[in-house]
Amino acid sequence: MLQLQDVAVTYHNVVPAVQGVSLEVPDKQIVALLGANGAGKSTILRAISGLLDFHHASLARGTITFDGERLNHLNATQIIRRGIAQVLEGRRLFADLTVDENLRAGAIAHGDAKAERESYERVMDLFPVLRDRRNAPAGYLSGGEQQMLAIGRGLMSNPKLLLLDEPSLGLAPLMVQKIRDIIAHINAEGTAVLLVEQNAQMALSIAHHGYVLETGKVVLDQPAAQLLQDESVRKFYLGLHEGGDHAAPGRGQLRRVERRWKA
Repeated sequence: MLQLQDVAVTYHNVVPAVQGVSLEVPDKQIVALLGANGAGKSTILRAISGLLDFHHASLARGTITFDGERLNHLNATQIIRRGIAQVLEGRRLFADLTVDENLRAGAIAHGDAKAERESYERVMDLFPVLRDRRNAPAGYLSGGEQQMLAIGRGLMSNPKLLLLDEPSLGLAPLMVQKIRDIIAHINAEGTAVLLVEQNAQMALSIAHHGYVLETGKVVLDQPAAQLLQDESVRKFYLGLHEGGDHAAPGRGQLRRVERRWKA
């Protein structure tokens, strides 16, 4: 469904952020994109959704195609209408608007009243708490409810592909589990998902495939189940020793992991 080929992105036409990334998101699958802060994960999502200009960035080279159509020169509205929606990191809700108004804003690019009603009912069925709070200002919701609203707003355009940027950020463990289950449910209904996460355990537990980024480059590209068992990923991202105990790897360990990835 989605394919990136040798994509490179620079900020202010000078600073390289993504360097020759190639990846695929097959139809109706979940693909996890993992990496530390600054690895280029959010930049890749911005390149896909047409938001690079807003961040003073540009596509230096490479192609992005969706259902066989090149997206390189389309703007964000055109890309949404092709069937891609992004849920931004930090939720980015309209705090003073109600739940209902935030959801309606997610359907502006739709232009189809009947489809909007159907999407609205789908979101309310998926998140019953939002139905109860539909007249409440978004800024008064809890962190978990705000994340549900952000995902619901993304679903209002009825996307074929949903881009999720750090949906578990700042949430309590029980809410992280709930968001995980919601993502799996959305995918089971037929929506493909590109999931950017620092919580590798959560992401890989529901993903079909995973990519690991380091300094703007893909260093690992494997089925999610294999990545969960990969010793480098377990030590560097999950903080696990071979015996299963949590531990923060020392600098020497990280250098050895990096050398292995670059080899």
